[in-house]
Amino acid sequence: MKITYNWLKEFVDIPWAWPELIERLTMTGLEREGVEDLGSRYQGLVVGHVLQRRPHPNADRLSVCQVELGGSVQTIVCGAPNVAAGQKVAVILPGHRLPGGAEIRRSEIRGVESAGMICSQAELGLGTDAEGILVLPDELQAGTPFASQVGLDEVVLDFEVTPNRPDCLSLLGLAREVRALTGAPLRLPPHQVAESGASTAQSASVSIEDPEGCPRYVARIIRGVSVGPSPLWLQHRLRAVGMRPINNVVDATNLAMLELGHPLHAFDLSALAQSRIAVRRARAGEELETLDGACHALDGELLVIADGERPVALAGVMGGLHSEVTDRTTDLLLESAYFNPARVRLGRTRLGLSTEASMRFERGADWEMAPLAGDRAAALIAQLAGGQVAPQPLDVYPRPLPRTRLSLRLERLNRLLAIALSEADCARILELLGCQVEAASGALEVLVPSFRPDLQREVDLIEEVGRIYGYERIEASQTAQVSLATPVSAHALTYQWRHQLAGLGLDEVVTNTIVERRWLELAGAEGEPVVLANPPTESQCLLRPSLVPSLLEVARRNFNQRAATVAVFELGKCFAQAGGKRREQLRLSGLWAGRRSASTWKAAWQPVEFLDLKGVVETFLEKAAPRFEAAAHPLCRPGRCAAVLAGDRRLGLLGELQPALAAAFDLDLPVYIFDLDCQALAEALEDRDRGFRPLPKFPPIERDLAVVLRAEAPAAQVVAQARAAAPELIEAVEIFDHYQGDQIPPGYKSLAFTVRVRSAERTLEDREASQVVEQILRRLAEIFDARLR
Repeated sequence: MKITYNWLKEFVDIPWAWPELIERLTMTGLEREGVEDLGSRYQGLVVGHVLQRRPHPNADRLSVCQVELGGSVQTIVCGAPNVAAGQKVAVILPGHRLPGGAEIRRSEIRGVESAGMICSQAELGLGTDAEGILVLPDELQAGTPFASQVGLDEVVLDFEVTPNRPDCLSLLGLAREVRALTGAPLRLPPHQVAESGASTAQSASVSIEDPEGCPRYVARIIRGVSVGPSPLWLQHRLRAVGMRPINNVVDATNLAMLELGHPLHAFDLSALAQSRIAVRRARAGEELETLDGACHALDGELLVIADGERPVALAGVMGGLHSEVTDRTTDLLLESAYFNPARVRLGRTRLGLSTEASMRFERGADWEMAPLAGDRAAALIAQLAGGQVAPQPLDVYPRPLPRTRLSLRLERLNRLLAIALSEADCARILELLGCQVEAASGALEVLVPSFRPDLQREVDLIEEVGRIYGYERIEASQTAQVSLATPVSAHALTYQWRHQLAGLGLDEVVTNTIVERRWLELAGAEGEPVVLANPPTESQCLLRPSLVPSLLEVARRNFNQRAATVAVFELGKCFAQAGGKRREQLRLSGLWAGRRSASTWKAAWQPVEFLDLKGVVETFLEKAAPRFEAAAHPLCRPGRCAAVLAGDRRLGLLGELQPALAAAFDLDLPVYIFDLDCQALAEALEDRDRGFRPLPKFPPIERDLAVVLRAEAPAAQVVAQARAAAPELIEAVEIFDHYQGDQIPPGYKSLAFTVRVRSAERTLEDREASQVVEQILRRLAEIFDARLR
């Protein structure tokens, strides 16, 4: 948001010079993006008074001018055809540079010495007219600095405004921030309208057919305007903040928007069929040629402003060329409306248009500002373009919008900020921010102003109090209590987890937190979904309840590009709500499908299997000592799903995706997924034994054996029972092969595993290791009817 320092001072008294103003606003959350001193661009430029003009004796197209520059009269050779005696002009003196960088020197032109240059708009960077010189108002005094006389001795301040602060996209919004810091009163720009003639309702009508898309529409009629260039002060003010002057009507609406933050639009009343405005959805087959000359096909999701026959503007984005204000326009209909942010965002993205108006509307404009903004623009137009403003503007507001009410507990505020603020001081800060505050039994009841859509929760108010009070004033404290949804250990471990999974061959992806409604049935998540109040599209309206559908979408796109394998993971937040309370949960999910490198020379590639991903998860969770148990889950194919546990704590699941779910994402091959709860994983790692374990003094003995047993026998239980055969000597039992095939009877399977035995007191002999193996075989035979293969 670009403003000028002096312009801001018209709205509020500022006790600091502009560098300190920037510093103080930065501390409240408005980061400086840039500063430009316009006055420095015009050093050496002064106002000149042309006393005499005569033809150049040696050139037909040049003139020799005698120009008064305050205390002296200089001879200047000029090539502009419109230079004349009596004019006030902009003169750059020798030894200085034009804004474009060209240096001016005293020089001889066709035998006549010239002591400077009379400048055009283009040469000063104030427009595109390079044919003639810039003629200044007669009241300017010769010899005075050009920049100060035309309002260009300004410092332009550019602030980066975050998407949640649409109120700061205006001079008034930034002035409110200064008032909150200083307590100085605000000054609104003049908006009193001198009305005359027939009422507005006698010249036009307004109807809202879609009150959800347009809750409020204010219309004013201005008759008898004369459209033409804006005065220099207005052109300079707009250019200083990066806007191009167009004409006095359009410039007036843009100025009011910059001042008050509310976009406006002026229609040529004569171009509106039946002098009618209807705010409605577009109809099938309708088209709109916008002001940029592009023709757009419309659909039923787009909100348009229509006259009695056809659309004349895309609501909140851009007007139509058919109703554009031109130099032939005499009567205007001035629009000052409030549009639903989601509907404006949809129109902007669907048609690929981005404007100053859409940027403000889609972030959330102020519905209570519409009448005042209309009055300000109408007063400006009457001042700049003449005309009569019709009395009794039309203000169509079928369903008044409610303001947000919040409760603020002083005890919680002081605990979170680690300060001791009184109730009166807290109320004062909120009132300076525009809130209405009432005390109520240990809390403050706060009515949030309509221009602050970002204030939705108690913590938002606490943040407001903190930033205005000054975070730099809060002393370091060891007693501040901060509640985190996820343990600190989990946050510290995320970096390590990402690198571990990347080292295991998975690629990290980052997907959109906002997902489509159809994914809700596919997510398999618990709790109610969190639906956005202002979604980017009607279908894309949920905060994701699970990471799995997002990973499936990644797999679909990659396989469509003929990828041989997709092995990805994502660490991110998922959202749900229960009993009206929203819950955020950090999840870690992965997906593997396609092919993998073969482990033998017989084949270069083999299909990914369940055990491949299980091996990745097992290695990743090695420090948590994971175990796996058969489980069932809506996401997974029956019999191909395992719960991942550490001790008695459930970490998540692992399994093969339901074929129907894979088919919903156009995946016709087995897909394997895992989904882990990061908080549970962090707690499992925290609970593990951190005690020192000395390195073994004696060597181990390893024996491989394979047993045949019933196919339904869980491998995890087989391993557990094998270890229980001689727990004092068996250090590890690790499965390395699972086989079902021709050499194994139907209904049976072969499990091969390595048994590692070791004594902490002495070196074991081979016969002792053999005895342990015999104990294992006897135990497995008793429990699972297993036999040595």
